[in-house]
This record gives sequence, C-alpha cells and structure tokens, in this order.
Amino acid sequence: MAESTDYKTFKANVPEPGDRLDRIENAVVTGMPDINMCIGGTEVWIEQKSPKEPVRSTTPLFGSNHKISQEQANWLLRQRKAGGKAYFLIATDKRWMLLPGFLADEINKMTVPELLEQCVWATTKPVRDKEQWKHLRNALKR
Repeated sequence: MAESTDYKTFKANVPEPGDRLDRIENAVVTGMPDINMCIGGTEVWIEQKSPKEPVRSTTPLFGSNHKISQEQANWLLRQRKAGGKAYFLIATDKRWMLLPGFLADEINKMTVPELLEQCVWATTKPVRDKEQWKHLRNALKR
C-alpha cells in the first residue's frame, strides 16, 4: 500500500480533537521525519515507511526497498539524544508497527520477527478494532 494511503488512515484514526498533526515535506533539512504531532501536550516525530514484507521471514524488511537513509537515522538519533520523542511507524502490506527511534542504526538490517520483538505497538492489517488506534495514540504519548 502506498505511504500516502497509510498516512491518510493514520490521520483519520489517531488524532483526537485538539491534537495537531502535520505532514512534513522539507527540502531544507535532510532526514527530518515525515510526521510531527502534538498529542495532549506531547510532541512526537514520526518517520513513516510503507514497505512490502519479504517472502522469507529471514530477509530484512528494508533489505531492498524503502531503506532508512543515514540522514534519517542521524536525525532520529539526535532527537532521542536531546530528550525528544521519535518513532518509526511502519505500515507494511500485512501489519502496522511502531518502533522507537533509537533503533535507527539497526533497523535496515532487521527482519519482521526482529522488528516485532522491538515494537512499542503492533497490529495486523486491516485494523477493524478502533481500540487498536487508541493503543497506538497512547503508545506515542509515552
């Protein structure tokens, strides 16, 4: 599924009235994440990726497509080091996963099972239970 479709799904289900959600397209600062949110007073930066899952469970998810660039990894690591919140929101063709930004240096080498072990939140697609979106919202505020 396209990243823009996954973003629209996220936008339609996660923010609540009073939250701020911005999609970032920045040609000036390389590596800046795709999404900036303020959820109940908590600012969060999110790098969104929508890769297709590989056939083999032993193949890294980002082995051949949608890799995290070094600039993106550096930005997320600097944000975390500064005490800010930064995450990866990965929406594959089979599932949604929220991972902490501190995995930035390792994420390109990780398989889906390894990513699932590190998830802050995960669910399968399509999401039919509205409570799952509330769980994601709460995970982003932590």
